[in-house]
Amino acid sequence: MDRRHFIKNLGLAAGAAFTLPRFSIAKTRNANSRVNVAFIGTANIGEMSINGVNADGKSNMVAFCDVRRNALDSTLKKMKKNGVKIPGSASKFTDYRKMLDRVGKDIDAVCVSTPDHSHFKIALDCMQAGKHVAVQKPLTHNVWQCRELDRARKYYKLQTQMLNQGHATDAIRMLREWYDSGVAGPIREVHVMCSGPGWGNIYFKKPKEGFPLKKEKAPSYWDMWLNQSPMADYNSIYEPLSWRGFWAYGTGMLGDWFCHTGDAPVWSMDLYDPESVELIDADCSFDQKVFIPNGSTVKWTFPATDKRPACVMYWYDGNRQPITRPKDFDEGRDLPRSGMLMIGDNHTIETGPRPNISPRMSNSDFWKQFRRQMPEKTIPRVRNNDIYCEWLDAIRGDGPEASSNFGVSSRLTETALLGCLAQRFGGKIMWDSKTMSSPNRPELAAYIKEPERAGWESKAF
Repeated sequence: MDRRHFIKNLGLAAGAAFTLPRFSIAKTRNANSRVNVAFIGTANIGEMSINGVNADGKSNMVAFCDVRRNALDSTLKKMKKNGVKIPGSASKFTDYRKMLDRVGKDIDAVCVSTPDHSHFKIALDCMQAGKHVAVQKPLTHNVWQCRELDRARKYYKLQTQMLNQGHATDAIRMLREWYDSGVAGPIREVHVMCSGPGWGNIYFKKPKEGFPLKKEKAPSYWDMWLNQSPMADYNSIYEPLSWRGFWAYGTGMLGDWFCHTGDAPVWSMDLYDPESVELIDADCSFDQKVFIPNGSTVKWTFPATDKRPACVMYWYDGNRQPITRPKDFDEGRDLPRSGMLMIGDNHTIETGPRPNISPRMSNSDFWKQFRRQMPEKTIPRVRNNDIYCEWLDAIRGDGPEASSNFGVSSRLTETALLGCLAQRFGGKIMWDSKTMSSPNRPELAAYIKEPERAGWESKAF
């Protein structure tokens, strides 16, 4: 049976998932070979992926897919105007499953730039078709999906990457080297701040009419856009960009920015598997189980490990400041409303919204002294500080596995998503990582592993 008939027999037209035999997936490439890349989701953040792959200089763009064909055409027109060479032979689709079926043999790797709720299904389908995958952050919409994508990475032996750009920079490696040097002393508190959401911008809009939303005529691509999410009435506020405020499709400011701002402390300190996560307080205009807060404070509690003492981490959105002022923070300087503080017994490590924005020691006098003799570089750097180059080099065999691969990024995303559960359902959530469950909040099981809509189920492997 050839590949095309194999997939069609699995019911592609009905939206069924498909799995190629594992033995057909392994690919060997040499460092000089060009990687053929396809793109699922092309507008806005999708443009970043197109530009990123183009800047690599060693790859071919062979296919583009977007549920909104007009958005796809507009993006490619814009790219060409900006000097990006889009091959005339590149295929264009509105259904990624048809893309994998019809031109899959020409595709080595796929960049996924779609709404949060559809990351998992699309990424897994691509991996099961033998494609290396890079996915925008957060990696998935629920905790179970995080673990499944990491399992798929190991099973299919593919090169994966979550596209939290700061993780490929020299800066995050430098920050970890600072932490590893012990200069800060034991760190017992971490604070991660985000000034948004910026209501009224292209990403975050409040429903003017409140809930339930008014039913509007659905576009032809609505079923495809919903992906695994339950069938729902269409309203134009959901897409193309302001889905982030709705828990059914997005993960709010926490999901959108924690994978940037919280990346350095989580990666450096192994802030995984908290014993609890708690909503300290929140300001909500609508039902918090449906729509994200205007501002909130979330707290994770991590038990001690052989690497560090017990630690708490706080998240703030809505332009809030940390509840703790570090003892070494410059007198007269305002605490940040966007950025990160790792508060040590001796010194505080600080960054802006991403790890590569203004990394420093918080005390200016000590910072001047510290800069004269930085800790030794112990972590290999990435070509061009670029997350796309890192992933594509790994595919070519011209570099190690990408540092934000699904093994790493799934754990970062899981930490973030537990915070989102606290924002959404409030109170304190005890967490048992081994059983992937909350002992005191069993009702959250349906959100730790969300049901999959009929016709859009993920295929077992």
